Amino acid sequence: MPIQLLTDETIGKIAAGEVVERPMSVVKELIENAIDAGASRIDIEIEEGGNKLIRVIDNGVGMTTDELPLAITRHATSKLRSFDDLETLHTLGFRGEALPSIGSVADLSIRSGATTGGGSIVVDYGRVAPARVDAAPRGTTVTVRDLFANVPARRKFLRQASTEATYINRLISAYACHRSDIQWTLTNDGRSAIRTDGRGNDESAAIGVFGNELRGNVLLLGEMSDEMRVPGVEVSGWISSPAVHRSHRQSLHFFVNGRLIQHRALTFALEEAYHSLLMVGRHPLGMVRIELDPAMVDVNVHPTKAEVKFADERAVARAVQRAAHAALLNQQNDVLPEITFTPIPRATLEPTQITFSSGADPIMLGGMQELDSRRRTEQEVEAPAPATHSSGIPVLRVLGQVGATYIIAEGPQGMFLIDQHAAHERIMYEKILAQMLAKNIDQQPMLDPLVIELPPDELAIFEKSTEELQQIGYDVARFGDTSIIIRAIPALVRNVEISERFHEILRELVDGGAGDSWMDSVAISASCHTAIRAGQPLSLPEMRELVAQLERCEHPRACGHGRPTMLHMSQSELERQFNRR
Repeated sequence: MPIQLLTDETIGKIAAGEVVERPMSVVKELIENAIDAGASRIDIEIEEGGNKLIRVIDNGVGMTTDELPLAITRHATSKLRSFDDLETLHTLGFRGEALPSIGSVADLSIRSGATTGGGSIVVDYGRVAPARVDAAPRGTTVTVRDLFANVPARRKFLRQASTEATYINRLISAYACHRSDIQWTLTNDGRSAIRTDGRGNDESAAIGVFGNELRGNVLLLGEMSDEMRVPGVEVSGWISSPAVHRSHRQSLHFFVNGRLIQHRALTFALEEAYHSLLMVGRHPLGMVRIELDPAMVDVNVHPTKAEVKFADERAVARAVQRAAHAALLNQQNDVLPEITFTPIPRATLEPTQITFSSGADPIMLGGMQELDSRRRTEQEVEAPAPATHSSGIPVLRVLGQVGATYIIAEGPQGMFLIDQHAAHERIMYEKILAQMLAKNIDQQPMLDPLVIELPPDELAIFEKSTEELQQIGYDVARFGDTSIIIRAIPALVRNVEISERFHEILRELVDGGAGDSWMDSVAISASCHTAIRAGQPLSLPEMRELVAQLERCEHPRACGHGRPTMLHMSQSELERQFNRR
């Protein structure tokens, strides 16, 4: 094939692929332009995850009619004049590629007004119409419609609309926390998802983005002694106290000279400050600003400007870790937790807060009632029974509990250790599926409907999962801009803190879920986070009932997430461990 020049249309589509990966990329470029324009208010509107519509409105300096054709010309920018200007760059944009790239793969329209006049221009998948004089208010409105309609190969690799909307939610959440001096709004399919007041208060912005869960749990960075500071590196922002954490790092954001970046070394350095304060697999929330000389950081190393290189990476990581350590230390000095241990005789324990239902009345036993029941059932456990159940596990005789987490049971094949949480999760999961199959979902109406405020990522995933949640027994709906209302719950769910558990269900779904289908993922998450927990003491009758229900499960050996519900040590293995053979 002979060498030939590519057409301008082909060049534009190829170049756009480096800058515009998905709807979130479009939103990122547009809000960074708005920030560079000095906007104090930025409104974002999306439909169908940004695939159908993205509109960004700002009140920045705007553009004149003469500037609009240059704005959509590749490599035209007001941010720098020569390559050497990168060493003193104080703006987020600098390549002049964003608007031309967007215009080559979407229907793009820009309406802008400056102090000397205003105008509008339209780019229809690379075809530029002449700019027109327009009486536009001060600021810029950029509207992007039908993204990737002319690049079907790119569009088919996008995720579901709700997932793409979640990505945009996270992006706006990060910038709304970083630029708390800007008033931010995000509207998703006509519903308000994010709204901040723009007063410049980092704590207020954090609560506005992530919800009341952070109230009283925001630790501000930057307050430390001079000897702890790293020369040339300033760290500010906030992190969450150890009381608030996530199973992922997607709520932890780093900004270098105002630019949102991804950097493993900085993430590791910050989380090291939480060493021994968070459980394994849990991660803090936070927004960390890092300011340093622009000459000490290279921002031109990634097509989407998501990564940077530091001249002294160790110094920056050290500054982040020291700032986080100082914030955590100040919080611990302010509120020193007190832990006391009061041994309680077994016979005087309060009734446990978990019930198991197997067709008879729920079991709730404690104190002397438990002792009486233990005497009554002592003969029953010795009654003859089949060697195995249809599920394939043998009949088990419960002996006790280890660490308020594992049930010890004896069977004809040796000793069994049963994870009470995984076992109950499997029981709940199969009961949910059975009720769905029979189309007979038992619901328990709430005496007082429960209103729960959700952060943006949970609210977006709730919108995606509303129908599935209703199918498994939750009577739940949107309630206002950022809240939901629960009027009924599945009858299987008893004596749990619904608000806390519902947050946990949605957080797992935000991480992608664990099922083969979305319905399955919702069922697995709901069964997991409404089951009894590890560390919860159970009476002997409750343990027996739990094991009996597990024996009746179709697949009793693993929970919905695939974790084993039980471990088996055979008689021969026990003899080998004790050197009896």
